[in-house]
Amino acid sequence: MKPQTFLSRLSLFIFWLLTGLPVLAQGYVTLHEECDFRGKSYILEAGTYRLYQMKIGNDKLSSIQVPAGFRVTLYEDDYFRGRTQTFSSTVNCLDSTWNDNASSIVVENTTIQQTNPNEYVVFYNDCYNRGFSRSLRPGIYKGADLGELKNNISSFSIFGNLRVRVYTSSEEASGYFNNFDITQNCLDRNFNDRISSLVIEYKPYNSQTETGSFGDDGSVLFFTDCNYKGNALRLLPGRYDGQELGLFRNSIASLQVPAGMQIRIYKDDNFSGISTTLSGDNSCLGFDWKNRIGSVMVEDRGGFGGNSNNQPQVQNVTLYTDANYRGQSAVLLPGTYANMQLADGFPEKALSSVQIPAGYRVVLYDQPNLRGKSYTLTASRSSFSLSSWNDRAMSIAVYRN
Repeated sequence: MKPQTFLSRLSLFIFWLLTGLPVLAQGYVTLHEECDFRGKSYILEAGTYRLYQMKIGNDKLSSIQVPAGFRVTLYEDDYFRGRTQTFSSTVNCLDSTWNDNASSIVVENTTIQQTNPNEYVVFYNDCYNRGFSRSLRPGIYKGADLGELKNNISSFSIFGNLRVRVYTSSEEASGYFNNFDITQNCLDRNFNDRISSLVIEYKPYNSQTETGSFGDDGSVLFFTDCNYKGNALRLLPGRYDGQELGLFRNSIASLQVPAGMQIRIYKDDNFSGISTTLSGDNSCLGFDWKNRIGSVMVEDRGGFGGNSNNQPQVQNVTLYTDANYRGQSAVLLPGTYANMQLADGFPEKALSSVQIPAGYRVVLYDQPNLRGKSYTLTASRSSFSLSSWNDRAMSIAVYRN
């Protein structure tokens, strides 16, 4: 690689600032064979790339464009071995120790994205959804983050458009991994009790099989590519600023809005500046809005399904300290909570009413660690006055059928 003069490097850098920044808004990393983002270029999505999978070839990498929320780890040898270095920002020219010296690469999406409240994965330490359980939303979970689940997962249930990436030889969620797109009732011996870290991410939306299947819960669906393709994000009615949109900020190209719903989109991150209102599908946003949405408001205009009294459908199990769904509250995902402090800090012996969505089951226990007498609920209770369970629960289990 011939060294560049200071002036030529400066001019190329200015050119990149003027023309290359839009690339950084995309959901992929761009590799270049020469410094200053010149020569042949290739894009890599999140994943692991051994020597035979590297589009750029062996020992040819010289510069990298890394968008916000991504991390790139270079390995000197194939099979993710040898000397290694990680980059979380763009590098216009690798130093002499790495220029033309990479033989395998790991690309990670480190952004925890805002998700539909009903999109998560429930992990169990026994097969067939039994034993200790814990729900996790999209994000990166290293060994320390998994706690009791580290090397102790035997089955899991996926709810939503999610994918689970598991690592058996790394607690840092790096290196070789396997993807699971569907629920696993009992992992085989290669993974059972061997998962040391994991990543939960959105899987690409398949317009051939999924078009029209969204919206049953009154959500709007956003896509990173035109024609309802690419990664998808469901949002229920609410306000979502730039930080809450995560990787989808300035990366939305098409969207689907069910009847009765309406969205207001803003170019700024905090619901200010130029905005417009949309109340229908858009297969490819125009130049003014494509990849330029910084914040979103999703509104139910009263025409979407719902129940007969126009009250919102219950979406999550919610505990309350007072009757009639009042007082201090806590929202729980499926899981087992050995004490009430683990249940989002809900007070001990203070449960007086509970909201339970259809398809959920809640079991109350009058002793910690899911012991003592139990009481099973499959529907909301505005009061426990007709039972002996008011202000009695000391641990709780939430199941989704």
